[in-house]
Amino acid sequence: MKFPRTTIETPLMATFPANPIDEVAHYTRIGTLCHLLGALPGGSSGAWNSAWATPVQFLNDRQELDLGLRLLRDESMSYSTSAYRVKTIIDSLLSTAGRLETDAFQMSFSGDPDEIGQWRGYAANGMGCSLATTVSALQPVADLAGWVIYDEADQKSFAKAVVSAAMAESKDAIAEQILIAGACFMKHPGFKPEAEFRVLFFPDRVNVQFRESGERLVPYFDYLKLRGTSIPLNKVVIGPGWQLASLNSTAQTKHHVPQGIRRLLDSYSLTTTAIEPSSIPYDPR
Repeated sequence: MKFPRTTIETPLMATFPANPIDEVAHYTRIGTLCHLLGALPGGSSGAWNSAWATPVQFLNDRQELDLGLRLLRDESMSYSTSAYRVKTIIDSLLSTAGRLETDAFQMSFSGDPDEIGQWRGYAANGMGCSLATTVSALQPVADLAGWVIYDEADQKSFAKAVVSAAMAESKDAIAEQILIAGACFMKHPGFKPEAEFRVLFFPDRVNVQFRESGERLVPYFDYLKLRGTSIPLNKVVIGPGWQLASLNSTAQTKHHVPQGIRRLLDSYSLTTTAIEPSSIPYDPR
């Protein structure tokens, strides 16, 4: 089932606060670079050709989707009986584990390529890296893409648009996707420093694969490889755990971590992609 992008994209763009930032970064372990830069047969050289999206239910914050769904449920209550069908769908989503057919697969980016909370939470406690690309490159690739909303007043306005879009959709499965997508773009204000930009996908189940992660199985799909496209990789920032910022430029270049990344990038014709050290004085060891 193909998610009708315009059904939710229009209300999202109409209600989301303007954000002038274009460069965003994905935080990860250094070893993941080997997977994310996997070349396509006949694919673009000098570009980021592989990226994995996983269902929002499999993120570190297990309650993340529930928060957005509860905000949407509260909004649906203001419509009295006219939103009863939408409220019923939300109640079902809150009480079940969801299903593959309507799962929203996501990949997260941040508007800050060097943020301590991101290093600790998503990049091996500062021993990983962040990969910078652009919002303008990601938006055409995704089924839906936008900045996560943290402000309560903005969330209320956004929830109103999402519930209205779900009410206008006659097919329950599509309405369910609209509600899940909308819930994915609202988070607790405490996460605001992450400045998250999120890309969402609703892939056909035949394109979903599974991998082991932490003794569990996680669904995923490679949205760049599957769609035969790529995005620019502007720079790689090495986490503060390696304490590279205190070294001069020659010492940084000779350090084995930048050396390994440089060789990997060069092997994929990313010879102009910059490698920078984090400027944060953080040592996890």
